[in-house]
Amino acid sequence: MDPVQLTSREAIGMVILINLIIGIAFGLIPLLFGHFNKQLKLGLLAIAVTSIGGAIFGVLLSIPATIFFTYLIVRNAKAARAVSSTAETDDPE
Repeated sequence: MDPVQLTSREAIGMVILINLIIGIAFGLIPLLFGHFNKQLKLGLLAIAVTSIGGAIFGVLLSIPATIFFTYLIVRNAKAARAVSSTAETDDPE
């Protein structure tokens, strides 16, 4: 079997592609949290940041971005639920 030889450009491209796939996989976590908590815009922003950041910086950016955006989505969902529950209790009808 012949050894595989890559140019540096091909090797860098493969690393970027692998990191992009990892970033997309991590970005699915806040995207699904955003979808189920009615924070889809924030979830879409999260998958974009984790994908692009993952392609450039690898897991050094995609893991913290996943944690940060998941926290934001959960916090905003709790705030939205609190506002809607107080609006329902204040409603005189």
